[in-house]
Amino acid sequence: MKLDTNKITITIVEGRNLPAADLNGKSDPYVIIENVEGLHMKGSKLVKTSVKKKTLCPVWSEAFEFTYNYKLTELSFTVMDHDFIGADDCLGTVKMPIDTYNKVIDMWVPLTNITGKTSGELHLQVHAATCFPVVLPEQSLPIMEQNIRLGVGWDVGPAGGVDLDASVVLLNDTKKILESVYFGAKESSDHAIKHSGDNTTGVGSGDDETITFDFAKIRPDARYVLFLVNSFGGTSFSHIKSAYVRLASSTNTTLAFSRLSKMGEQCGLLFGC
Repeated sequence: MKLDTNKITITIVEGRNLPAADLNGKSDPYVIIENVEGLHMKGSKLVKTSVKKKTLCPVWSEAFEFTYNYKLTELSFTVMDHDFIGADDCLGTVKMPIDTYNKVIDMWVPLTNITGKTSGELHLQVHAATCFPVVLPEQSLPIMEQNIRLGVGWDVGPAGGVDLDASVVLLNDTKKILESVYFGAKESSDHAIKHSGDNTTGVGSGDDETITFDFAKIRPDARYVLFLVNSFGGTSFSHIKSAYVRLASSTNTTLAFSRLSKMGEQCGLLFGC
């Protein structure tokens, strides 16, 4: 299932206090924007700034525009020293989390060399524009669609697969449980709610588990619908790579989105209508 794409503008503004890599006590620095998951780069060509000669405080002010999807959680940059003879030298690297949307992030970030020490700073401006509402805990958002899809996605991390589970609980007007739909019971008795099946690892692109709803068919005694996302093994959301939950229309247009991996040490999320 293809994820929505959004625009991100990355401006490499300047650097300061970079290490000297040449015998003249200067460097010829340029910046590489690394190809990370969720960032859509056209082709395989390396994306980089121009080279600024003989300086430790270069000014670039160069902007780059890409599309991205839900999988983008951080940007990665490498500052290199250009050499006319031999291989270029790495001056420092930095990773920048993406957790602010629809406004410009303007900040200096410290660079780290191969020994783990600070090796200057990089001035970045990043604007990640979204075409969907980003919803935070305790917020409410009106959903007027009759047919919707709950999608949960995550990726395999360095330690291996993690199992996130999506489920739905129907309650009556006294808040008594009528029935549940989850990987062990994949369809409601009225056939209005259907679960895609259990994904125990996060392997695959797009939403890893989905639940579809047709509110016109939901049983008449159902008064409340609760959506649940939980980590089956108890791994906190903050340790699950690229984890998110979203509500989408029948045409797969995102209506609401929330980044689970930014919710700290929680291992479960409950919301409803």
